Amino acid sequence: MSREIEVGFVQEGDIYTIHTGSPVLGDIVMDYSAYPEDARSGNSSILLLSAALSCYCGSIRAALAARDVPFRAIRATAKGVKRMNAEGATRLTDIALDVAVDLDEEYVPRLEHCAKIVKQCLITASLFEGIAVTHAVRRA
Repeated sequence: MSREIEVGFVQEGDIYTIHTGSPVLGDIVMDYSAYPEDARSGNSSILLLSAALSCYCGSIRAALAARDVPFRAIRATAKGVKRMNAEGATRLTDIALDVAVDLDEEYVPRLEHCAKIVKQCLITASLFEGIAVTHAVRRA
């Protein structure tokens, strides 16, 4: 089964808008008007880390729910490492997710089981396996 998803991007002056098409996310608006050109980078890496973190935590949540594990909260961080490649271009080379689930002691064995079975999620597995990317740039 394949399913296509689509997002849109519009830059008008210093306002960048990502039209997600998601009723939950809505539009993501980045207003760069108060920032000089050299202070505008990094947001796409942050969005990628956010996607990986949201997806992986959602997979952990689903695994816990499937095993009737009640929890109070999931708190997590994602850290990325940027390095220069052989051509001198910056690339995000490493992503580390750290997830903490607030639950009662009696559920720790089930949490550990969920952590063992949820190795990847859609986003992290896609990054790991590599995603085919094509580009088309044209005059509007």
